[in-house]
Amino acid sequence: MYIHSFPVYSLVFAGRAVIVAMLLTLAACGEAERQTAAVSISGSIEAPPGVATDGKVFVGLYHAWALQGDLRHAVQFIEGFETKIGPYSHEFEYPLDDGDGLLIYAWLDVDGDGVLCTPDVRVDVAGLTEVTGYPAATVSADIQLATPCAGPDWFFP
Repeated sequence: MYIHSFPVYSLVFAGRAVIVAMLLTLAACGEAERQTAAVSISGSIEAPPGVATDGKVFVGLYHAWALQGDLRHAVQFIEGFETKIGPYSHEFEYPLDDGDGLLIYAWLDVDGDGVLCTPDVRVDVAGLTEVTGYPAATVSADIQLATPCAGPDWFFP
């Protein structure tokens, strides 16, 4: 069968060739697979005497430094988890290409509202530890929660 003197199979072939070319173009523009390293962290999280310790502890894992050149900045979030005061442990995949170093930041939700301090209630305490000896597959780091209402960028750099 012919449409305007072109065989139909030629149109079908041309259509398929265009689709394949578009898919190859999109595949070439995709991101490379993210390089990660498995890391196991453990340690102890402690609060000062006199602070109620029955609340949740929110822990954030951060690159100490991220990006390069003019865009280089401190404290780039990797992931977070919840735990309690006392011993903790967590396993995660450290993104190798996103930054350098490892910071472990934690804050204790003393008032149980799930928010690190408010203008009216400023009783939550926080702390940060810069992991020395990183990179490593197993990391031990203790965190002292002694500073009220401070975010991770207050402690570092």
